[in-house]
Amino acid sequence: MASSSSSPSSSTNPPTPVENLNTILDNLRVQELSSSDTSEPASSPAAAESYYPYNPSNPYIPPAPPAPALFTTLPLLRDALTTRSSVDQDATVNSCIRYLGYPEDPFPILDRENHIAFLESGLTSKLPDYMVAYDASRAWLVYWCLSGLASLGVDLAKYRARVMDTLRPLQNAEGGFGGGNGQMSHITATYAAVLALCLVSPRPTAATTPNDNDKEEEEDKEAEETPLDLIDRRAMLKYLHSVKVPETGGFRVAINGESDVRGCYCALVIITLLGLPTSNGLVRGTRGYLSRCQTFEGGFGATPDGNEAHGGYAFCALAALCMLGEPREVMTSSLDMGRLIAWLSARQYAPEGGLSGRTNKLVDGCYSTWVGGCWPLVEAACNGPQKPGELVGGVVGSLWSREGLARYILACCQNMKGGMRDKPNKAPDFYHTCYVLLGLSSAQHYSYYTPSPETLPASAPLAGEEGENEDLPLRSAFTWRVSERIPSVVKGVYEPVVEDIPTWPDDVAEEGAVGDRLKPHHPIFNIPLECVEAAERWVAGRVGF
Repeated sequence: MASSSSSPSSSTNPPTPVENLNTILDNLRVQELSSSDTSEPASSPAAAESYYPYNPSNPYIPPAPPAPALFTTLPLLRDALTTRSSVDQDATVNSCIRYLGYPEDPFPILDRENHIAFLESGLTSKLPDYMVAYDASRAWLVYWCLSGLASLGVDLAKYRARVMDTLRPLQNAEGGFGGGNGQMSHITATYAAVLALCLVSPRPTAATTPNDNDKEEEEDKEAEETPLDLIDRRAMLKYLHSVKVPETGGFRVAINGESDVRGCYCALVIITLLGLPTSNGLVRGTRGYLSRCQTFEGGFGATPDGNEAHGGYAFCALAALCMLGEPREVMTSSLDMGRLIAWLSARQYAPEGGLSGRTNKLVDGCYSTWVGGCWPLVEAACNGPQKPGELVGGVVGSLWSREGLARYILACCQNMKGGMRDKPNKAPDFYHTCYVLLGLSSAQHYSYYTPSPETLPASAPLAGEEGENEDLPLRSAFTWRVSERIPSVVKGVYEPVVEDIPTWPDDVAEEGAVGDRLKPHHPIFNIPLECVEAAERWVAGRVGF
């Protein structure tokens, strides 16, 4: 993101947001003291302390700091050639600046209640007629709504039976889930179904379960079918072998379907969360396939055949690699990290602050996950494994502007009636609401992985043809942790997400307050960490396969 050190009309540096805020506060103090009847001098310490300072838990009294010039002014370097792309870009910038620079509300709060109502309507209400086109995306609709509600802190237990009843008929006898009733299995629909079942899997802990002394009640609960019990793991393993492409190491998205990085990512998520064995060459050559998908730009195309680099494929490739081994080893040995970081950096724009999916394309809220979700994985590969109490930010700290993305999401992506959207002037939908909220959570949290207590298949040869211990389980994804503190380059020092605001806006300490901070999620699976832990416990509780 480019920044200007001076305003176009002045050779001096413009005031910083902190200086602007101090000026606002000084003016308010003068007005308050001049209008009062007290005889105490304005310079008196007692008089100054009587005015409350800026409080992040209520960013409106006094007014929140004005948005920095980086997010409210046009970039200094502009191409004079007018094209359809440049016209669309200018229109997007102008619409975003209008929201980002709104003086009365430069950093809006999260409209949590309306977003919850919007997402719940996708689970409990009859969908409009035009959504008949989503008949092959039933599992996706369930996942998008559940994931968004989980990010907002909603207890999903009340949807457990409804979700199981919806997904049960989508599972096919030959393994996997179809997108709709009676439809053939598809790897992406199967991925969405598995994640949806994981989302409704966690149950209250023993400390919070009512009547925890009643052993009979506990035994009944243990005997009750859990959401993941719905999945036929034997048939699932057979299905995954049927879509594996041994010649390339990739996975098809369906039997006789296309093979791309989506297939690899979805297959590896299913294998990992369900604890499926990787013997008989199930993941052989997959690491090499993914590395060949990196393009000359540094991003990832759909296949190794020279496709254009795309944010969605980049996330799928990086997350898949992080399931195949220890992130630092597997990513740095498989990829050109310099080009990757350069390409990802170019995906965040100023003044919008949002992320684009491809070169010369517009910002889009969904890339808050597809591109924004790449950064935790890249940062983890740069930093290596960390211990929870000794977090470090690497040699450069945060590699992306968390503040820029947070401002874009809260100012430009919220629909006033609920739901998230691509950009201003677009309508909200369940897809964007899910991935915009996941991206906001990534901006609010720091993801890292811890040293693994067991052997990981990270030392396998890149080609994967000889010497690869393919029987080792995929366990590397279970070592990830999330912290609300974002470390800087100085050990023990942590960065605020938004400069000039010491904590997250509306992050209040009062009992019962929720605030704007979203629930953290696993950077690879895009579901809350407790859901991943519930799946891990479920696999550990299986007797045999």
